[in-house]
Amino acid sequence: MARVNHEERRREIVEAVWRLLENGGLEAASVRGVIAETGLSSGSIRYFFSTQAGLHEFAMAGLADRVQERIRDAATVPDLARRAVAMVSELMPLRDDTERELGIWMTFVTKGRHDPALARIVTEQAGAVREFLTTVVIDLIHLGLRPSDTDVDSEVTHLNAVIDGLTFELLTTPGLISRDQAGATIHRVLLPDQGRPEQEGTSS
Repeated sequence: MARVNHEERRREIVEAVWRLLENGGLEAASVRGVIAETGLSSGSIRYFFSTQAGLHEFAMAGLADRVQERIRDAATVPDLARRAVAMVSELMPLRDDTERELGIWMTFVTKGRHDPALARIVTEQAGAVREFLTTVVIDLIHLGLRPSDTDVDSEVTHLNAVIDGLTFELLTTPGLISRDQAGATIHRVLLPDQGRPEQEGTSS
């Protein structure tokens, strides 16, 4: 009997949940819907979650995992300035894949206004983003790419607000701003004294 690869199975289920959300909203993303979408047994699905609330938490965790994975990949960019911009850019819908995922995330954020369990996860993820941005700003200071007297808390608050604002505009009113314009804005906020690195594939 073939051994189950739980990571592959997890990714398969996450993708199924996201498809259901995109096609039918939160109501369609049910345990029964995932079983029908994947063709997996009830037992296989319930290994990962057994309730509607658990399903939503599972899907949100999958979103966070994807972002963290891409940030780790971006952290391998050799040039320090490009690395910082690339890592932070993974928090924004500058490509088709990140636009899709952040659109799904927005659905959960809206639902979280009336769902304490989802609200808790949204808050935890927002806190993790704030910690990540704090690390980025501190690293830029240590690397000499930001002034040594930078007010870290203020800069992180500003950066976070810009990311959220650009993300909201790109998702809801994309005609007002392009992905390239958003990417350029993030670069200016992160590295106001640096020239903008050449962008790669942000407008696809």
